[in-house]
Amino acid sequence: MKIAILSVTNQGKIISDKLYENLVKNPLILHIQQYHKNIKSTVKEIFDKYDCIIAIMASGIIIRSIAPYVNSKLSDPAVILIDDHGNFVISLLSGHIGGANDLTTKIASIINSTPVITTSTDVNNKIGVDSIAKRYYCHIKYPKNIQYINKALVDNKIVDLYLPYKYSYILTDNIKSSYNIHFDDKIDYIKSIYDNHEVILTFKQLVMGIGARRNISPSKVKNAIEQACKILEIPVERIDFFATADVKKNEVGILENIKQLNKFLKIIPMDSIKTYQNEECSKSDFVMKQFGVKGVCEPTCLIANDNSHLIFKKTAYDGVTIAVSLNG
Repeated sequence: MKIAILSVTNQGKIISDKLYENLVKNPLILHIQQYHKNIKSTVKEIFDKYDCIIAIMASGIIIRSIAPYVNSKLSDPAVILIDDHGNFVISLLSGHIGGANDLTTKIASIINSTPVITTSTDVNNKIGVDSIAKRYYCHIKYPKNIQYINKALVDNKIVDLYLPYKYSYILTDNIKSSYNIHFDDKIDYIKSIYDNHEVILTFKQLVMGIGARRNISPSKVKNAIEQACKILEIPVERIDFFATADVKKNEVGILENIKQLNKFLKIIPMDSIKTYQNEECSKSDFVMKQFGVKGVCEPTCLIANDNSHLIFKKTAYDGVTIAVSLNG
C-alpha cells in the first residue's frame, strides 16, 4: 500500500510526523510520503498515485480538493480525514474496497483518537460483500449489484452466500451472522445473491516468498508464516502457494512447513533472481555477499506470481524473511 499524508497547519504536521514514524515500519506500507500545504495542487498530482490519502485538516479543504477526481468506489483511493488536534479520524471515501474503514480504526489507535465510520453495513454490524472482497483479496464480478446486496443486509433481509467448503475459512462470526450460508463444491468462487442480484468473488493469487538462514528450525519458519498472515489479517489457508530460491530448496525447516500446510513450493533459479529487476525489491548486503543476489523472499514471490506486486514487504522473523505478492 502507498500512503500520502497531507497537512496544512503546524499542529497538523506534528500529527503527520507521528503517523509517518509509525506507519513506515508497517510491512503492509510499501511507500509513504508527507506533503505540507499546497493541498489543491498536491491532490491533483497524487490522487491516482496512492492507495490512501490521509488529510489532516478541515473537512471542507479536502472535500473540495478531491471532488474533481472522485470516480468510482472500485478505483478511488481511501481518503481519511483527521482534525488538527487529532480528536477524530474519519473514513471519508472508499471505506470498503479502498480499505478506509479498517485504516481509520488502526490510525485512530496510533494517535489515541476516536474513529468515525459511517458506512451503513458497518454501523449495523454487517459485513458488506465488498468488504469480503477487500479482506480476502478478490476480483468482483457484477460490482453494480453490491448496492443491492449491502442494502438488503442493512434491512435485515435474507442474503444467500454460496461457496465451496474449501473456502470455509473465510466464515468469521460476522459473516455467518450477516449471510445465509450454503456450501457448493461444484463452484470455485464465492457468490452472494439477493432478489436476482448477484455478486461473484474470485480469488486473486497470493504468493508468499520465504528466505531463511541455513538449517533454520521448522518452528521458526512456522512462526514467521503465522506472524505475516496475522498482520495481513488472513488465515494461512488463503496463501495460494509459496516460493523460495533454489539454494533453499532442501531447507528442512521450509519443506516441513509446506508439507504440513499441503501447499506447493515453487523453486526459483538463482539466475532468474540475479537478472530480475523490480524497484519494489529491497537490497540485503548480506544476501548479496553470500549469494550474489539482492534478496530472496521479495523477488521469488514476485517472479512466481505473474503480473504481481508486493503487498507485504520483506520482514525478518528470527532468521526467516517473508514477503507476499498479489496478482491483479
